[in-house]
Amino acid sequence: MTLRYCALLLLCCFLWACKNEPKPVVDPQAGQDPQLVKLNALVENDPGNDSLLYRRAAVYYQLDAYDEAIRDLSEAIRIDSMQPAYYHLLGDALLDYARPGDSKRAVDVMELAAQRFPERFATLLKLSEFQLIIRQHSDALKTIDHILQRDPQNAEAFFMAGRVALDKGDTTNAIASLRKSTQFDAAHLDAWMFLGRIFVNRDNPTAIQYFDNVLRLDSTNLEAREYKGIFYKRTGDFDKAFDVYKDIIVRNPDYSNAYFDLGVIYLELDSLDQAYSNFDIATKTDPLFVKAYYYRGLCSEMKGNKEAALADYKQANGMSPDYKEAKEALARLGVK
Repeated sequence: MTLRYCALLLLCCFLWACKNEPKPVVDPQAGQDPQLVKLNALVENDPGNDSLLYRRAAVYYQLDAYDEAIRDLSEAIRIDSMQPAYYHLLGDALLDYARPGDSKRAVDVMELAAQRFPERFATLLKLSEFQLIIRQHSDALKTIDHILQRDPQNAEAFFMAGRVALDKGDTTNAIASLRKSTQFDAAHLDAWMFLGRIFVNRDNPTAIQYFDNVLRLDSTNLEAREYKGIFYKRTGDFDKAFDVYKDIIVRNPDYSNAYFDLGVIYLELDSLDQAYSNFDIATKTDPLFVKAYYYRGLCSEMKGNKEAALADYKQANGMSPDYKEAKEALARLGVK
């Protein structure tokens, strides 16, 4: 009895100790971004500091925490409504959040900013960009004109005017505005790029000059090199296109577009094995490259490998259900 009593007593003590063992303290901020943890503490000590709220909102924005960013920015503006940067970031957060109506709210924020800072070109330019995004072309042009009335040589305003014209399908006015942009700012890389892309679509060799201007400004710009390759491919100069794409791959072995474009050229030359190989590399360097899956499937179909073709067509269709070519390919092979 004594042994059983002792054993029972020890068991009770053990259970009591387990029940009353101190629970580990859980840090509610564990796993959070260190910068955010620091800002949380600062805001807690000084909740009315609009600058701290803005700084925390910027971190939230970078972390895609849009609700929190919008909340902090709204409060920062309530505290101090004369800080343009607050409106700019709030507009970006709304635009990127992309809930129903957010794009319009983003424009409303920038319109309010433009009313409060009517002489601030950076704010007006951002407003025109937002107006372009939601395709308010007339409003965007009015905003741009407001800038040019005050600064007739504003290169960024002419650049935005060119983008609006291009979005409307008016390439003639787009070219005129973009050229003015480069006239007033010869280092405007984006304007040169847009000009080059327009002239690629026209199969006009002037495109190469524009892309070379980009590369003189930024020798590491692979997009400009890619578009040079696209121009050579469109105009049938495959040797130069090959040289451009191979140069891109040397500079960046993971540049999937270069492999894809090489695959298209090889396909046009009926070199199916080489085309397939390049499309295959494109899918590996970019697993979300829908067109690369489709074209790899097309190579398989042309080589008589129906099973492999179906797998790629299904992959492309699954990733992009509206991709017309993939749907047609599946139907062609008897899959509904």
